[in-house]
Amino acid sequence: MSAFYAMTYNDSVELLSDGAVYLPDGTLIDIREKVWRSPGLPLAVTGRGSMAFEAYAETILAMSEDSVDAVIERTHTLLEQAKKGVVSSAPCEVLLAGLSETRGPFLAFFSTADVYPQFEPFILHDVGPDFGGGNALTAEEIAALPSAEEGLGKCGVALFETMRGKPGLNPAAPHMPAIHGIGGHIDLTVINANGATTTRLHEWPDVIGEKIDPFSASAKFEDNSSFSDGASFG
Repeated sequence: MSAFYAMTYNDSVELLSDGAVYLPDGTLIDIREKVWRSPGLPLAVTGRGSMAFEAYAETILAMSEDSVDAVIERTHTLLEQAKKGVVSSAPCEVLLAGLSETRGPFLAFFSTADVYPQFEPFILHDVGPDFGGGNALTAEEIAALPSAEEGLGKCGVALFETMRGKPGLNPAAPHMPAIHGIGGHIDLTVINANGATTTRLHEWPDVIGEKIDPFSASAKFEDNSSFSDGASFG
């Protein structure tokens, strides 16, 4: 499943991403940073699903020499080629987050699988001021989360812990049973006029070679509490 969540602010964008890489059955095979930053532009890319999103991210950032607006236009062309089978179209989701020269802070998303009625595949969609990929939360769970007005660092751990406690769709294998696929760590990427920087916000004791189990003894918090389905931070 994996997860990401991003929000735009007046002059910046903040992006949360986890670190789990797993097999279709949910077995964890690696933990890695899953956000790619442009070395010269205020732009970052993340994704989930098959690791084809890694190739997309690297290709998109390789086009980021001159301007963010140019990258957006070239991404449209890349997706047209992918739809025709010229480049990889393995099932994945990709999010671009950055500061456009003409639009300011923006979020743009595409999927290579036809699993979301509102998102035609191989089309780069403007998704507004906040957007995420992961488990849907109930209104009660959302209301219980800390405010994100002062930055995602304030609510990131609570948000991802709540999603992590619920099995969800594996976007790389939507035909298979739901899994616990959020794990490894939480990274916070901040994108502003100076570029993009990533810091580690939280780490989980997930074990490579095993399935992610948010309810195991090793996954409990320091106060020995743990999440059950539907629970969240107060």
